Amino acid sequence: MRISRSVKTSATSSALGPTSRHGLVLNAIPLILAIALVWPLAGGRKVVMTASSSVPAARGTVYMSHDRNKNSAIDMKVEHLAHPSALTPPQSAYVVWIQESGHDAENQGELHIGKDLNGEFKTVSPHKQFGVFVTAEQGPQVRSPTGDAVLTAQIAE
Repeated sequence: MRISRSVKTSATSSALGPTSRHGLVLNAIPLILAIALVWPLAGGRKVVMTASSSVPAARGTVYMSHDRNKNSAIDMKVEHLAHPSALTPPQSAYVVWIQESGHDAENQGELHIGKDLNGEFKTVSPHKQFGVFVTAEQGPQVRSPTGDAVLTAQIAE
């Protein structure tokens, strides 16, 4: 009788406990969710961008971290940003700029916007305190910003 009781308890605990595959998956869900929520911020911080009145629905976030050389790693994500051709006056490209205080703005490249009005731009900068902003331009190769910023953020580490 003792043996059958032991077997019954063992079967019940393995079916519901953490030693079964189902139990392991259930126990891992909180860890997986925690990693998914923290991953974009790992080792860095989040800075919310300010939208101009020309694109009031736009939302932008800059995720800051450091690369192995201690440079600022920038991951900009934008949502609800109208295509530059839909602006008044219409433009052909969004350009991302970095500007250190007292210096000229540096063209970092083009921010591409998808059909879903979302975009992402990644770059690295040696600067630690700077402004990052997006302008609508006639083309991505401009040497200095010609229009008003549609999204802006100040980064200070």
